[in-house]
Amino acid sequence: MKFKTALFSGLLGLAWSLSNADPVVILDDSLGLSPVSVFNVPVPSVFEYSKLDPKESGVLPRYWEDAPPQVPHRLDKFLPVNAKSNKCLECHEEPDKIGKKVKGKPTPMSATHYLKSEAGELSVSNKRYVCTLCHAPQAGVDTLVGNTFRGDAPAR
Repeated sequence: MKFKTALFSGLLGLAWSLSNADPVVILDDSLGLSPVSVFNVPVPSVFEYSKLDPKESGVLPRYWEDAPPQVPHRLDKFLPVNAKSNKCLECHEEPDKIGKKVKGKPTPMSATHYLKSEAGELSVSNKRYVCTLCHAPQAGVDTLVGNTFRGDAPAR
């Protein structure tokens, strides 16, 4: 009984001392990544994706080993990309050319995008139909948040 009374008294004393403490003021411009008030609604700058057709665009660099390739051409003609409608496969599904990039030709999908049947035939994995989950179209925009990531740097 004495323990419960002492614990209750201690908690009551702690609550009283905290209620009399100075309140911590958090300014609304320090709540997020943007250096402005959370009540300001910034308007993003206008940008456009590349207007190049697939045969006109080149291959973009990869920023680290095994990074998914970036989409160097326009996508508006190919949307939506899903399991029922995937125009990406018309050019990039070439299982006989896996790992053999030919200049001026579409980059074949990686072997990781296929499943092998018992007969040895390759088919696109059901998990790999929505290409834009990993492969993103590129636009010439500034970064929103600074980043010092380097894919070629050794792990610490």
